[in-house]
Amino acid sequence: VYCSDNAELLTKILREEWGFDGLVMTDWGAMHDRIEGFKAGCDLNMPGRCDYMLEETLEAVESGKLEELFIDKSAARVKKMVLDAWEALKSKTPCDYDAHHTLAREAAEQGAVLLKNDGDLLPLNEAQTIAVVGDMARDMRYQGAGSSHINPTRLVQPANVLKGTADVDGADAVIVFAGLPPEYESEGFDRDHMKLPDSHVRLIEDTARRNPNTVVVLFCGAPVECPWADKVKAILYMGLPGQAGGEAVKNLLYGTVTPSGKLAESWPMRYEDCPSAKYYGERDAVYREGVYVGYRHYDKAGISPRWRFGYGLSYTRFAYSDISVSGEMVRLTVSNNGEYAGAEVVQLYIAPPENSPHRPARELKRFAKVFLQPGESQTVTFTLDERCFAVWSDGWKVPKGTYTVLAGGDPEDLHVAGTVQPDGEDVPLSSLWEQIDHHPYVPQKGKYTMDDSVTDMKEHSLVMKLVYWGIKRTIAKGVKPGTPEYRMMMEASASSPLRSMAISSGMKTSLFQGLLAMANGRFFKGLRVLMKKG
Repeated sequence: VYCSDNAELLTKILREEWGFDGLVMTDWGAMHDRIEGFKAGCDLNMPGRCDYMLEETLEAVESGKLEELFIDKSAARVKKMVLDAWEALKSKTPCDYDAHHTLAREAAEQGAVLLKNDGDLLPLNEAQTIAVVGDMARDMRYQGAGSSHINPTRLVQPANVLKGTADVDGADAVIVFAGLPPEYESEGFDRDHMKLPDSHVRLIEDTARRNPNTVVVLFCGAPVECPWADKVKAILYMGLPGQAGGEAVKNLLYGTVTPSGKLAESWPMRYEDCPSAKYYGERDAVYREGVYVGYRHYDKAGISPRWRFGYGLSYTRFAYSDISVSGEMVRLTVSNNGEYAGAEVVQLYIAPPENSPHRPARELKRFAKVFLQPGESQTVTFTLDERCFAVWSDGWKVPKGTYTVLAGGDPEDLHVAGTVQPDGEDVPLSSLWEQIDHHPYVPQKGKYTMDDSVTDMKEHSLVMKLVYWGIKRTIAKGVKPGTPEYRMMMEASASSPLRSMAISSGMKTSLFQGLLAMANGRFFKGLRVLMKKG
């Protein structure tokens, strides 16, 4: 069931179970069936201005197939959103751009992850000479490509605040800025691989050969392969740090702020280690890895990633003590035994009973970030509930048995807090691990539908080949070919279902229905549909 048509998701879970009382709208072109969408609680078809399924919806109301009550509910939620927005606009709340810039810097600082720091090369001190290399020092990747583009109120590049006065061979430390340029990752298309650009890898390796005190600062929105990691002394992952990223980098490198971020994703040694690597890229994205997504896969399969989910170093040292479990409460004490003020992200994992072959080896259930001065300690408490132990099997159920509670700040070195035996039941876990009988979809001429794309059909249809050519020419008039924006636009149009093109373009649906008929070999029928007046 498509999300836009799914009453279980949009009404039963979202509104009835979770209590959401707002509006649900589609992403651009994501509506599947407008009639079923109204019934499911999908209120707004974006970007609007199209006649997709307009006639069918009106007919459904007239015939009684679609009760007006569903449309009234959606209209009421749209009206409420508009009125709430109008009230907010009338309030004319002032905006403190300086405060927002400070907040952006703090977010970048707190989210950065220190991946390596051999010999405590970092933090640097102002007396040291440094060399700054890499184009991303002057043009950092600070935001995503595509619809996420914004115009920053103030943009601070690393080169604006770092004083790189020495050359690579004579510096106390060399800071190499590298990462993924926009054409490597963007909205609208998937990455082709997990490698950095070859030029970035060569720059890192050449610098490391010339100077052993090499620090790599990474700007990328997702994990990348790092075969060069053993050749450098320190690695600081900034993600996409926003407009104050340059200031955040300096503060982190020089210890004004102690790195405290933890990885939200596992970083594999190589792409082939990912559980979906063998089949990802097929037309149908079937999640064959089941529950073994991310760290759950690496833990269960015994595959060591380069850096685990939840990993992140600090300039200071944290110690754990008095770890215990009592009923639903988990308590522990975290102490800062180092020389720097800093924050620790305490992570709590639950390991299932030993007779649970079809469950992850452990799962993150709680976490808390604790800020401590040198010598300071703090007690952290977590409350467990039945969802910490539950699996989904026609509803949330807790398999009976003894569960182990683990806690710590390093996923490689967790402490056993104790065991818990929650009230549970016999759940046939083998039924949760099902082999997916996957039959790849192969588009067939004569059987194309509005769910097929121009890209799917152009290999077998001259009409769609011409349409594809026309799309390329049209997009190229406004967006330069070869740019991430161009690739995004091509994927969002030619590789999207015809219904999505109809919705997003605002053109008459009959145009696409006519082209579809032609692609299916019914040329004259398609011509009649194209000439249909709406």
